[in-house]
Amino acid sequence: MRTRLALIALLLLSYISNAQTSFQRQMQASNAMVRQQNQMFLLQQQQQRTMSNMMHSIQSTEGKLANEEKKLQKLQTKVTEQEADLKLKQDELAALEKNPNNTPDAQKEIEKAKKKIAKSEGKITDSKQDIVKVSNKIEDLKKKLEDDKIKKEELVKKHEEEKRLKEEEKAKKEQEKLQNK
Repeated sequence: MRTRLALIALLLLSYISNAQTSFQRQMQASNAMVRQQNQMFLLQQQQQRTMSNMMHSIQSTEGKLANEEKKLQKLQTKVTEQEADLKLKQDELAALEKNPNNTPDAQKEIEKAKKKIAKSEGKITDSKQDIVKVSNKIEDLKKKLEDDKIKKEELVKKHEEEKRLKEEEKAKKEQEKLQNK
């Protein structure tokens, strides 16, 4: 009787040991799956943040570009007005120089007109330099915007590819589970 009891105890012990080992394997597999899901979730969050940052960068660049284009239009209008003003001053100077009265007052007026013309020409030159600077800035912003859009497209493609790979991996695991059962 003692031998039977000892034999039954040994059989129960081996059965419990196998059950515990099987349970541990299941827990390890479950933990690995949860860990992998957490990693995927963190990766998704990181991709969403990156995408959000990229969208913000694009919107910001578009806003800056619109402001610079408005600035360029204002500068071009300003140059046109300055050129028209210069033309008027040149006409006044020509009229003063054609005047047969070459009195000292007339000479002073001619000198004042020449100074005003020189000053206007300087303003026009400055404005044209500003136009060049703003045009260069616009070109830089357009390049940055184009680069950001390309990066965004690459991120979207990468995200879609990773999503597809995850789905394939998930389907593989599902098949393995079905085959193991």
